[in-house]
Formats: sequence, C-alpha cells, structure tokens
Amino acid sequence: MSILDNFSGFIFGMECLGCGNPSGNLDPWLCPACRAELNRLSASSCSPSVDVFCLFPMRPLTRHLVHALKYKSIPGMATYLVKHSAARTDFCIGQELALLPQPLFFVPVPIHPARLRERGYNQAEKIAEALALVCGGRVCRWLRRKTFVVSQTKLSREQREWNVAGAFECRLPSKPPSRGTVIVVDDVYTTGATTASCLGMFGPDFPLPLKVCTLLFEEPATAAADFAADQRAGWEYG
Repeated sequence: MSILDNFSGFIFGMECLGCGNPSGNLDPWLCPACRAELNRLSASSCSPSVDVFCLFPMRPLTRHLVHALKYKSIPGMATYLVKHSAARTDFCIGQELALLPQPLFFVPVPIHPARLRERGYNQAEKIAEALALVCGGRVCRWLRRKTFVVSQTKLSREQREWNVAGAFECRLPSKPPSRGTVIVVDDVYTTGATTASCLGMFGPDFPLPLKVCTLLFEEPATAAADFAADQRAGWEYG
C-alpha cells in the first residue's frame, strides 16, 4: 500500500466512500466494486441539451462522491471524478469537447466569499481545473457572485430561478479572446437555473460559443424511476 493510501486511510478511514463498506483495496476512496460501477456510469452519461455536457448521471454512488467533494474537505475528488468520467478523450463527451472551437475557457460558477471561507475552496473551480487538465484549455475566473443565496437543493424550478436572479456578474479581461469556447462549470445540473443565470451575464452579443459542463445530471423523477425499474428487472430476470 502506498504512502498516499496509508495517509488517506488514516484521515478518512478504510471505508469506501461509495458503499461505506470496509476495504483494504481502496484507490484511495473506492473499493473495486464501486470503482467498476463508476466506470459503468461514465459510459452512460446523459445531458439535457446539446449545449450542456454532464459527465455522470445522478445515482447514489455519484451523489456520495460529490457530497464528499463539497462537504468532506476532499477537493481531490474533483480530479478523481473527471479522470474517471466521460470527459476522457476515448469517451463521447471528451470527443465532443475536442471538436469545439479551441481553446477551451473553463469558467467556474463562483461561490460567495462567506461560503468560500467556510469550505476553503470552490468545488466548481476544482472541477474546472480538472477539466482543463484532462481536456486542455484554461481556467478563467470571469464570473463573480454578488449576493449570498440559499441552497438550491430543495427549491422548485421557479424558486431556483428567483434565487439566483442577479446573483452573478461577468468580469471579462480588457482584451477578451477572439476565438475559442467558453464553458461554464458547476457540480450538478438540475433545472439549469444557476448556469443559465451565469450564461446570461455574458450578454446577447458575446461572440464566442457558450456551453455548460457539470459533473452530475439530476434527471427528472420519471427518468430516475424508469432506471430503477430497469435495474430491478435486470436483477430479477437477467
């Protein structure tokens, strides 16, 4: 076992962050079974539109890992997830990103300074850094959060839109780029209210293509129910 594995085990325990079961074969966070499940989910990535790239569907495993990224002080989870995701060049999303006008400018959704002090880092910025490393491109902090908003987690679509209305502002460099693609980066895409608010800050005359990339896509309840039913059927009859 490597020094990193020993250190991770000391800090986080020898339990898999996916299933919670003890394991002596973590990598350093997932057991072999959960790692295989994560790889399977990366191949079944889905997105709500052609302008939005979501690297994993929202499932119990991916939800646990993003929760660890945001609330358990594990910023390295962003790089881990991106490197195991559909953003790799041998997967469809990685190939689609490679076909976009280059270079790629990854713009993280900002968090309020108060939350940044509490958490110690912006998870969207860590995701953007990992995407730039895997896909090529650079991280650009062109958005700033003006207001502190409540968590979007339990809000309806309309409430989410009101919650982030006017929350951001765009601060482009004095000499904006003349070519390439801007990709707004966040952790989870649910209704798209947050990223839509961010995209709107670039204005209707912004000359470059605007896209969105998130780690997770929280599918509508009906799609999630269908997936659960398919999984049960496969278990019963497969």
